[in-house]
Amino acid sequence: MDMPTQLRERNTVQKDWRKVRLRIALCYPNAYRVGMTSLAIHLLYAQFNANPAVACERVFYVPGEVPRSLESGQPLGKFDVIAFSLQFETDFVHAVEMLVRSGIHPYTKDRQRPWVIAGGPCAMSNPFPMLPFIDVVQIGDIEPVLSQLLAALVDARTPGELDAQLDNHFLLSKRDHAKRAYITDLDSAFHPVCQIIPEPPYPSELEPTFGQSLLVEISRGCDQRCNFCMTSYQCSPRRERSLKTLMHLIDEGTRCSVVEKIALLASGFVDHSELSPLLYAIVNAGHQLSVPSLRADLPGDHIFPVIFQGGQRTLTFAPEAGSERLRSLIGKSISDDTFLQTFESAIEAGFSQFKLYFMVGLPTESDEDIQAIQDFCINFLALTDKRHRIHVSVTPFIPKPHTPYQWLGLTPLKTLKKRFQHLEKLRRYGRIQLDLPILRWGIIQAALSRGSSDLAPLILDVAQQAGITAGTWFQCAKHQGLNLETLATADYPADITFAWDRIDVGINRNTLLRRFAKIEQ
Repeated sequence: MDMPTQLRERNTVQKDWRKVRLRIALCYPNAYRVGMTSLAIHLLYAQFNANPAVACERVFYVPGEVPRSLESGQPLGKFDVIAFSLQFETDFVHAVEMLVRSGIHPYTKDRQRPWVIAGGPCAMSNPFPMLPFIDVVQIGDIEPVLSQLLAALVDARTPGELDAQLDNHFLLSKRDHAKRAYITDLDSAFHPVCQIIPEPPYPSELEPTFGQSLLVEISRGCDQRCNFCMTSYQCSPRRERSLKTLMHLIDEGTRCSVVEKIALLASGFVDHSELSPLLYAIVNAGHQLSVPSLRADLPGDHIFPVIFQGGQRTLTFAPEAGSERLRSLIGKSISDDTFLQTFESAIEAGFSQFKLYFMVGLPTESDEDIQAIQDFCINFLALTDKRHRIHVSVTPFIPKPHTPYQWLGLTPLKTLKKRFQHLEKLRRYGRIQLDLPILRWGIIQAALSRGSSDLAPLILDVAQQAGITAGTWFQCAKHQGLNLETLATADYPADITFAWDRIDVGINRNTLLRRFAKIEQ
């Protein structure tokens, strides 16, 4: 989807470049609608532009096009700093493609300016496949180190000066280690209230996921410790904003951003200590409501009526596995009965649309576990009638760094194909919509997730191709003598030293090993 030449938005900032010392291109290497759903883009945009010495403009990825900023239409080469938010491993190649199409040397060793920096969950998890292209990787929460980063970017003229001004929360190519920056008090942390809102009329393909909404982060991190979940391990412990702070942000935000819909964001959403009062306060103030995925073991089913009253009509749950045995193993010990009771309560509250997320290829998984996914969905369907629809999305399990499953490889493609074919039987049920992925993309993601800087030449090769498909990745890998499936499916011994061991996210390696060992018990 091409970006329009004129996209009407509220609350954008456009500064006179002659009056600033630093020009930052805030790049989201994916589509506009995806990037504008990311709170990180709104937060960084507001914080960068709050500094009078800085002008920050946004740039999004459009396949095959030379990247230009939305605010002034300037190409990346005109900026002093190119800042990438890396949310997904498969966006690595988009980031490099944006550099290549802009005529900027992708490798740091061949480039003096502009500075290329990166942050985000993939940057914290394992930035090493991208490190040869990045001058500075920021690890962890941005709030405690933002002023330090901006000061260094404004003042530094050489990589050595940049290195001298940045502490150990930043990873540079010549540094051995970095440590996660961490904010303990979310109430005191900056939260953007004057968020950028696209204005109609605009193409529906550009509409952010939550539509015209104020994005509000109610908590950060998750204490559930599901063994597959990167967020649970590298962003913990969970921290939350108080009801008082949240309502202040919502009051200010709805006035400044001129929206009525509040999209609440959190990994451990149902664990917020003031969740019910928050939901009622939002709805009683006359706002619409959007909530993220819910756990079935809710503290009570009384939140369903208020969510429905807030205008949301679809609820999302992530059982992850179909059988109780496998859910218990991966750290999500919720019984089938609990799920069904929760679904019944949601139906009684008026909900008719549901989304369920499962993974295939989890450790110790058997054919019986795959059948359990089908049985789970059919048992849910039995609670409903012709008014109800269930959207079932199934993806392959991707091993992630800094989790107990980082030593495990992706399930081989042949096995995954067989198990996904079994799930095709769910299409027989008219009120179940089944969404299955292209499995080759799972192989690519898994290879990048646990990859090293050795993958940088492959990323660059793919970025230089016309039209990037999964086939492009496999063709380029074969040309370089790499087997992506071998990389993705490799199991590693417990005593291996990973590239990402150089990043301290606050989790003890022995803790991960103890949890990993339980797979064999």
